[in-house]
Amino acid sequence: MFFRILIFLTSANFAFADDHAAESLNSATGSTPSTVLPSDFFAGALADATAISDEAGKQRLIEVKSTTLSPALAFGSSFKYINNPEKNSLLARKRDGSALDLSLTLTMGLGEFGLFDFAVCAPSLMLMQMRTYNDPNKDFGEEMEAYDVDVQIAGLSLPFVLPQDFVVTIGHTYVVPSQFRNGGNILSYSNTPNITIAKPITLPNGSVLSLTTGFSYTFAEGDSPSEVLAPSETILRQSGIYDTLISSMLLNNPANLQNGFGHSVGLAYPIPVSEKFSLTPSLNYSKMYYDKGSNDGRRDTTYVAGGTAAYKVFDWMSVTALANYTSKETNGDLSPEFKDFVGGITLGFNHAF
Repeated sequence: MFFRILIFLTSANFAFADDHAAESLNSATGSTPSTVLPSDFFAGALADATAISDEAGKQRLIEVKSTTLSPALAFGSSFKYINNPEKNSLLARKRDGSALDLSLTLTMGLGEFGLFDFAVCAPSLMLMQMRTYNDPNKDFGEEMEAYDVDVQIAGLSLPFVLPQDFVVTIGHTYVVPSQFRNGGNILSYSNTPNITIAKPITLPNGSVLSLTTGFSYTFAEGDSPSEVLAPSETILRQSGIYDTLISSMLLNNPANLQNGFGHSVGLAYPIPVSEKFSLTPSLNYSKMYYDKGSNDGRRDTTYVAGGTAAYKVFDWMSVTALANYTSKETNGDLSPEFKDFVGGITLGFNHAF
C-alpha cells in the first residue's frame, strides 16, 4: 500500500482563537501572544487528514480480498517556502517565511464488506501526529516560535463504491492542536462529521479527471478568555485594560466561534508520466459559513490552484514537489482577506504490515 503525505498550510477552514481578541491583544502589547494563532494558520489539516483516510479505504477496495485488518504506517517530512506565513492582507504582509512539517500516520483498514449486489465498503481508521516548526532557519530569531504547534488527528472513514464509479465517503474527524513550546497547552478541540462524493471522468484522450465535492459541519471548542490572555495578563493589568478585554471576549463567546458549515469542490488531473513519476494539477473551491458568536454570518471563500510532481523512489519511499496559490475572501471584519503562495518538497516513507 502506497501513501503520500502532503501536509501544508493553505486556506481557512478552521482556526483556533478569537480573531477579535487577537487584534485587541496585539494592539495592547505590540506583539503576538503565544496562545493566539492567526486565522487560517492550520488551513488544510482537516482536508489532508480526510484525504489520507479516504485514500487508504479506496486502495483497500482493490488490494484487499478478505476482511482481515490491514495496518499501515507512514512518515512524512516536508520543507516549504511560504510567501505570506502570517496570512495577512497584501497591504499588511510583512515578509516571506518557511516551515518544516513532520508527521506520523497510522491507518487501519477494517476489512471489505459487500452491500447488496451493487456496493462495497472498506472502512478504515486513521491516527496522525503532526508537528510544525515555523522559520526553522531562525531568520527572525525566536519570533515565529509562538506559532509552532502539534496537531493530533483521529479519523474514521467509510467509503462506499457505487455503480458508475461513484464513491461516497462518510467520515468523522477529531482535531486537537496544542503548543509544545508552551507546556503542551491545548488550543482547541474540534469534531467534524463530513461526507464526500467523488467521480472519475474519463476524457476522450483516455486520461481521467477526478471530481470531488464535500460537505461538513465543525463543532469546535476553543480556549477561554482567561486562557487566551494568560501569557500577557501582567502587562494588560498594568495597562488597565485586562478586565475590559475579558468582558468583551466573554460577550463574543470565543469557545465555539469556529462552529460552522463547510462545502468544497475539487478537480484533480493526474498525469502519469512514467511508472514511477506523475504530475497532478488541481483546483479547489471551498466555502465556510460560520454561525456562532461574533462570527455569526461570516462567510469565507477560499480558492486554491496548485499541483504536485511525485516520484516513487521505492515501494516504501516517495519524493513529492508541491506548489499552491491560495486566495481567501471574506465578508467578516475579524479575519483578513489574503493571498499566499506555498512551495516545497516532501519525503514520504510507508510500510504496510
